[in-house]
Amino acid sequence: MKSKNEKQAGKTTEALAFAHVRRAFVCCLILGMLIFVFQNAFLAYKNMKQIAWTIQQSASAQVSEKVNESLKLLKSLASLPIFYDPGVAWEEKVEKLDKINEYYGYMFICYVDKDIVVYTLGEEPASLASREHMQKVYASKQPYVTDSFVAGADGKTLNYTVIVPLMKDGVMTGSLFATIVLDDTSALLKEITSTTTADAVLVGSKGQVMCSTNDTAYGASILDILGGYTLYGATDDQVEEQMLNRKAGSFLSRAGAELMYTDYGPVENANWDVVVTVAFWPEFLSMLPSAVFVLFGMVLLLLGVYYFVYRHARLQAKSMEHMVKSVQEIKKKVYQGSDPSELFDYENIIQLSSRGLNDDLTGTFTRVIFLDRAEAMLREKRKKQDDQLLALCFIDLDDLKTLNDQNGHLAGDMVLQKIGALLREYGAKYDGLVGRYGGDEFILILRDIDSRQELDAVLKELVGRLSFDVCCEDKNIATHCSIGASIWHQELTLGMLISNADKALYDVKCHGKANYSIFMYGERDEI
Repeated sequence: MKSKNEKQAGKTTEALAFAHVRRAFVCCLILGMLIFVFQNAFLAYKNMKQIAWTIQQSASAQVSEKVNESLKLLKSLASLPIFYDPGVAWEEKVEKLDKINEYYGYMFICYVDKDIVVYTLGEEPASLASREHMQKVYASKQPYVTDSFVAGADGKTLNYTVIVPLMKDGVMTGSLFATIVLDDTSALLKEITSTTTADAVLVGSKGQVMCSTNDTAYGASILDILGGYTLYGATDDQVEEQMLNRKAGSFLSRAGAELMYTDYGPVENANWDVVVTVAFWPEFLSMLPSAVFVLFGMVLLLLGVYYFVYRHARLQAKSMEHMVKSVQEIKKKVYQGSDPSELFDYENIIQLSSRGLNDDLTGTFTRVIFLDRAEAMLREKRKKQDDQLLALCFIDLDDLKTLNDQNGHLAGDMVLQKIGALLREYGAKYDGLVGRYGGDEFILILRDIDSRQELDAVLKELVGRLSFDVCCEDKNIATHCSIGASIWHQELTLGMLISNADKALYDVKCHGKANYSIFMYGERDEI
């Protein structure tokens, strides 16, 4: 039984050990949680900026494209004599426009004469001379896109108008305009932002809200809205000036405890701006589900730390207890030492590197690695002695120098990349091996081929697959390859196989390229 002093010493050392473990665990837990929170906050902030910029760019481009479609249509119509010639009766022009609109589905497409009078079949002509946007078009003789306005029988439908002048011999003879429902643009903004936490607002030329994804009131001033926020990195006046000058920009803002990032920029072909805002807390919270895995890993790490620290503390406690026992025993007897046995722990670290195995451009093996693995394949083939064919193929890209000289090295690299991908596909399909032998030369081993007929079919198919076009800098470039093949048998070494395949390739080059030839048993079989 333990003495009173022994028990007391044990309790003391154990208490010290557990106190150490608890302190270490609590410190690690607090530190880990702080790192977790700050890391997610930083990622949320980066995502805010990235999402706002991406949505703004996408929305501006797609809204601009919708406007541009209408501009292109009206410009093409404006180039027709039936519309720009004042000698053609307005009834004929309007009838033609009505038929065109039946196909395109605008709210309407109208003809306006040089006196700014609009004509509609079945209705009296009406003057639009008082309309500000018509005055701008007739003064500038340039296309114009209006802001949204309320129209329609219900008095609630939002539209905008695209206007194109009619010109004959440098004289404006009238104009064409199409009125378009804004609902499609509003739906487009909602679709673009649907998978994110972003809000998008389309702002008119006077800073008024035309449509939004967050039910902001139509016609509200964007500057009045921003006035309710605290802006960082910009002021209301600076934002207004940027928009008037049709420049893009961004800023941070805060409303209460909510931090927001806003990116804005102009819409091409229209005096509009797209303003995209991403709030911090929704983005931060949206990241939490995916962060659960990170949190789980952190908890496991802390448990591991707790275990090792606890284990270390217990070992220290036992050591102290053993020392107390020894001190008490030494008072009773003379210490007799013995040769201690020693245990050495060691690690054997092997570092492997895969750098240099693959060609960076094509993904195929380098020449040295290919030759090494090909030798191993031939040794394996000699041992198996099965009836399946093994063929080594030399593949050469025809006229690479001409391709590079005429189209640049980027085009050549694109072709070599595609060839590498195709050959890797065949290497995998036929349990083979593929490598890059030289600048425009590849070498391929095919196995699992049952007959000469199957080899012919494979090579014929491969020649076809290697004849393709690549698109580089808006040019389609036709390319093709030549293949020389050699079939292995017991007497052939790898060097002999390669030499025979090279002879077969030369045979193809001498007979028009873009084909294949097989060297077998000392004779070339020309295909």
